[in-house]
Amino acid sequence: MVTSLGRVLALVAAACALVACGSSSDAEDDAGPATVESILVDAAAAMADVETAAFTIEQTGATVFIDDDQLAFRSAEGRFARPSSAEALVSVDALGFATQIGAIAIDGTLWFTNPLTGAWSEAPPGFTFDPATLFDAEIGLPALLSEASETAQLVDDSSNDSGVEGDTHHLRTSVAPERVSVLTGGLITDETEVDLWIDVETGRVVEVRFELPIDDSTSSWRMTVGDYDAEVTIAPPELGSTG
Repeated sequence: MVTSLGRVLALVAAACALVACGSSSDAEDDAGPATVESILVDAAAAMADVETAAFTIEQTGATVFIDDDQLAFRSAEGRFARPSSAEALVSVDALGFATQIGAIAIDGTLWFTNPLTGAWSEAPPGFTFDPATLFDAEIGLPALLSEASETAQLVDDSSNDSGVEGDTHHLRTSVAPERVSVLTGGLITDETEVDLWIDVETGRVVEVRFELPIDDSTSSWRMTVGDYDAEVTIAPPELGSTG
């Protein structure tokens, strides 16, 4: 009888221990909001693992050229595929006229379509727009996130006036010139303050915004990222072909 009672008490004690352990874990889960450091660590790892993504880049305000003062960049919409490929439809002002050009970047080689004929050719030396670098683990968004912990701060989005959809962390951080160069596809190199929105569940960046002074004006940038890990194939264009 004593033995049976002892076994029952032992089982009860074990059950209580399990409940206590569970309560402790739950307490840790509910310890409070994520820290800036933990958000950035998770986001850097998540972005480094991205295989493919769709992106948009919009620039308003000051004129920013993607070549030798002939094509002024306005926006781009495209796709990225690891390790270092991207394709985009780029909206530009060419000699005062709004038009679009195709752009492909593979392993640092750039091609674009002639804004007048639509034919593909390899980009000249003055053509610097390379959106593939946005996702480069060494110099792109993963590197920016890894370096941001010293200056990053959480921003209160409770007023819900950011316009960013979904459950996100909003961080603001100072970004070095070499990272700004990557964010702008190589078009601008200057230090600035950047706002980042990071998906709470996945740790992936969903939106980036920043502004830069240029001469007596301001260049405003907005980048969105989504459609992660969809099937994407990017190949070099046939030189001279159109479409």
